[in-house]
Amino acid sequence: MSADRWLTPTDHRLLVALDAVANLVRAARAVGISRDRAVYRLQRLRRLYGRPAAVGHRGGGTVGATTLTPFGRSLVHSAGHPGANRWKGVYRRDPSPYVDLGEGRRVEVTFRARPGQRVTVEADPESFVIARERFELSARNVFKARLEGIRPLTSGRVVLLARWGGLAVRAALTPGSVQRLKLTRGQSAFFYLKAVAVRKV
Repeated sequence: MSADRWLTPTDHRLLVALDAVANLVRAARAVGISRDRAVYRLQRLRRLYGRPAAVGHRGGGTVGATTLTPFGRSLVHSAGHPGANRWKGVYRRDPSPYVDLGEGRRVEVTFRARPGQRVTVEADPESFVIARERFELSARNVFKARLEGIRPLTSGRVVLLARWGGLAVRAALTPGSVQRLKLTRGQSAFFYLKAVAVRKV
């Protein structure tokens, strides 16, 4: 995937959290990433857009703050991302951690929870690798889904709208990737997703 102007759901959640708390550490914790990762994502947005989405302010004798710029606030309301995939299921640990999504669907995960606990998991649309045929890959989750639509985003990317049994799935790709794979509505494709990319909400 090319590094174009693409606001990921994680970026969006980070900006929303910063707008609410104006503190980078607390915002990163709310999103479930480290402070260093939050700094990296803000720097990435600055490189991609050519201007900062947030700026830090030293507080002198008080705690400093990180606040959104007017441009950062405009990104919060942007339609340039498809939003994360969210699925509900039951956490299991045998033989390895996974979430049972029902009707034979499951996703392997790396987080810990209480066996039998109902959880909601989230997967970023840009975390998927898409293929027309099945092949060997290190991703522990692979499933076949039927494409229901291909929608352009204001970011210049496109989002694949697919159905995995009764679950809706969204995956972000470049238009070039869609053309190379010759993806069209009504086809089926294989969706690959690493276990570490499935987060507990």
